[in-house]
Amino acid sequence: MFNATKSMAYALNSTDAKAENVQLFINNCWRSQLAVIGIEGLPSNLSSAGNVIYKQVKYRCSMRIPPHLSSQKCVEVLKEKLTAPGEETFGAKIDFEVLDAGDGFDAPDLPEKIKNGLNKATEQVFGAGKQPLYVGTGGSIPFMDVFAQEFPKANFMLTGLGFPDANMHSANENLRIEYCKKLTQAVGALLSEL
Repeated sequence: MFNATKSMAYALNSTDAKAENVQLFINNCWRSQLAVIGIEGLPSNLSSAGNVIYKQVKYRCSMRIPPHLSSQKCVEVLKEKLTAPGEETFGAKIDFEVLDAGDGFDAPDLPEKIKNGLNKATEQVFGAGKQPLYVGTGGSIPFMDVFAQEFPKANFMLTGLGFPDANMHSANENLRIEYCKKLTQAVGALLSEL
C-alpha cells in the first residue's frame, strides 16, 4: 500500500530505525528526484570524446515529485530556473519542453473495515503477529492521482513485491515466486472478508 504519511510516521517511530535509513526513506517519498534518462549530442564512444564545447546538447530528464506538490507549479519553477540567462550558462540558449507531468499521490488512510480485513488476511497468510507494512516509494505515482480524482469515494490498495535484488524496472527484473503466491493469497483473503 502506498501511504507516505503513515509510512513516514512508521519509519520515524521505529525503535530500530537508524537515522540514515529514515533519511533515505524521506528522500525517496517526500523529496524531488531528478534523473537524466537520455543525452543527445555527446559522443557515443570514449575515443571521440573530448573537453570541447558542443554546439548543441539535448538532455531528457525525469523528475519525480513528492505527494501534495503541484506538477504545474514544479514545471513553472523548473522552467524559470533552467532558462534564465546568467553567468553560469556562459551565454548558452536553453530551451525547456515538458512532455508529460503528473502530481504526486498520497493515499488516504483505509477505513477500519478494510484495515481490519487486511490485518486478518496478512496474519492468515504470513503468520501470527505479522501485519502489513505501509510503504511509500518512488516519489509519485501520477496515475493514482488521476484515479483518486475520477473516483473520490473509492479506496485504493496498492501492493506489490520488491526486494533489494529485484532489479525493479530493469531488463532483468525478477520476483520471488513464493512471495507472489502469498501476496495473491492475502489479497484473496482480504476480498473474501469484504
